[in-house]
Amino acid sequence: MASADQGSGKKKAILTGITTNVLVLGIVSLLTDVSSEMIYPILPMFLGAIGASALVIGFIEGAAETTASLLKVVSGWYSDRFKKRKPFITAGYGTSTLVKPLLALAASPWQVLGLRIVERVGKGVRSAPRDALIADSVDKEHRGIAFGFHKSMDSTGAVIGPILVLPILLSAAAVTEDTYRTVFLLSTIPALLAVLVIIFFVRDKEASGEGQIGKFSRELRQLGRPFYLLLVIVIVFYLGEVSYVFFILRAYDAGLTLGSLDKEVSAVVLYILYNVIFVIVAMPAGKLSDMLGRKPVIALSFSIFAITCLTMAFAETLMLAALGFALFGVYKGSSEGVLKAYVVDVAPGNLRGTALGGFHTAMGLVMLPGGIIAGLLYDTYGPPTAFAFGAVMAGLALFLLLVIGPGRKPKVLDRVADIP
Repeated sequence: MASADQGSGKKKAILTGITTNVLVLGIVSLLTDVSSEMIYPILPMFLGAIGASALVIGFIEGAAETTASLLKVVSGWYSDRFKKRKPFITAGYGTSTLVKPLLALAASPWQVLGLRIVERVGKGVRSAPRDALIADSVDKEHRGIAFGFHKSMDSTGAVIGPILVLPILLSAAAVTEDTYRTVFLLSTIPALLAVLVIIFFVRDKEASGEGQIGKFSRELRQLGRPFYLLLVIVIVFYLGEVSYVFFILRAYDAGLTLGSLDKEVSAVVLYILYNVIFVIVAMPAGKLSDMLGRKPVIALSFSIFAITCLTMAFAETLMLAALGFALFGVYKGSSEGVLKAYVVDVAPGNLRGTALGGFHTAMGLVMLPGGIIAGLLYDTYGPPTAFAFGAVMAGLALFLLLVIGPGRKPKVLDRVADIP
């Protein structure tokens, strides 16, 4: 059933750029991330406790993201074809919720791999239709702030989740596998609440754009040159985007502690710091991209990530590690929502789901080789080499963004081009 604002042709906003759907989907992501982020900061340590090396951990994360990513472009295309987003969103979040309590039963890294793949399949089904619904629910001039708000809510959940874990870790006489398994079970509660919010409060909107959706292969060709140029940049960057798990491992392996806290708790506190910064930065970065354009903000975020990696390469002290986690939050907050808005800007209006799915798929497909490379470098040559790899790839992606990225070139490059 169409909402009143859909029928009038206008999008009713609660705040500037924040419509009802954007708010509700933000609450869904907050609850889901409370659940997921109760798991993520302790997962590398749990995997280590059941015998996984850094290479295996990197493989698990990369394989899970890559498998899920194969579905993202397909689910996005189907949501364009049927002009419905909510069924895919509900199924995706529901699948992920059903899998989470099963982690408490995992006894080997390969069982965790299987469960992570199924959980990420849920994300693969929901991500592109959800982001397309956000784009459908706001006007063009407010896309940046809408996606920024969504990422801010998402990361607010990522702050709350680890905070809920801290009392469990602190109350344990010793942190053991059973401690981690208790957290996995409790994480199911907010995930179930998120699914209920979707069922009762998310309202589907007819997908924007003119024209019928044809064959999948034809519509991929219709996405256009600007989209594929942006995709090349995304692939190069995310091949070298060192996962958060290596940030946690870096702090844990270096034995960094906050006062009298043990290293497990200290690693979780640093992860909370990262997410707090993410929350603070996401909305202003989205608003800035609405005002100045997406390209300058993305260029800044790539530069910050390169600096982040160099900081973590030398993070043998608590101060440097804290700085690295904080910079990681600045990078994430200034890039994730803005990149989605950038994709929507360059894609045809009737193919938003397909374009966002293609973006998610490309990003996820390179996470497997990227995770393996980072894991091999970490195990073989040490953390500095793994993080140096991330800095080099970020620099290469920045160069490509400035040279071939859709949108007007920065003025400094225009001046260089005028030099005889």
